[in-house]
Amino acid sequence: MIDSHLHLDDEMLCQDVDKIIEQLASRNVQFVINNSCNYQSMLNGVELANKYPQVFATVGMHPHESKYFDDKFRTTMVELAQNPKVVAVGEIGLDYYYDLSDRKVQRDVFAEQIEIADKLHLPITLHIRDAYGDAWDILRAQKAHINNGVLWHCYSGSAELARQGVQLGHYYAFGGAITFKNARKEEILAEIPMDRILSETDSPYMAPVPLRGTVNTPLNIPLVVQKMADIYGVDVKQMEEQIAQNTLRLFPKIAQYLNK
Repeated sequence: MIDSHLHLDDEMLCQDVDKIIEQLASRNVQFVINNSCNYQSMLNGVELANKYPQVFATVGMHPHESKYFDDKFRTTMVELAQNPKVVAVGEIGLDYYYDLSDRKVQRDVFAEQIEIADKLHLPITLHIRDAYGDAWDILRAQKAHINNGVLWHCYSGSAELARQGVQLGHYYAFGGAITFKNARKEEILAEIPMDRILSETDSPYMAPVPLRGTVNTPLNIPLVVQKMADIYGVDVKQMEEQIAQNTLRLFPKIAQYLNK
């Protein structure tokens, strides 16, 4: 199984990383992708990827941190992306729920990071919250720079928008929230074919049922995959294999690394 989005360097997990990594194989977890939020987490993610064979990393600025995007970040981002285990630009996007950075700044930084990803020939991993209209406006405006894949992390938008994304070849990742009683993800997944689905935990956040409210880890990814299999009406092995195919298709640097 694969956890396509987590934060092993978060303070809630970082003291237990060795223990968590050691247990991945026992839960049939092949690899995980540590996502960047800011300058330090970007460095931490690459350090973890260099240390552990099962860890890959992304580079990029979370919308909360957009006000700190500068030349130093931009230069470091490009330099780190040369690492064979840096597989995407993310998580990037817009978050109007907390508004921790000015909305215009968020939009400008989002658009620029799409262009950087294109130059780096990397897919983008999106964090969008309460900003789907503006996000789609930017994606349409930046269409010429979106050539390497799009992943909607922890997707919470409408079924109609999911349908539009699927038509453009976008991918969608779901985590613990898919197991919540009132999540109502069935209608969303009905619009997303199995070959566009990825699994994630967003650890240490959003632990799946029956562990909701606890610190989440990638060891919980089987609960997410099982729920996906139930919704699609397939056995968990088929779901697991399909997710693996999708992940390697979206992140070709992972496939290249694993096939060395």
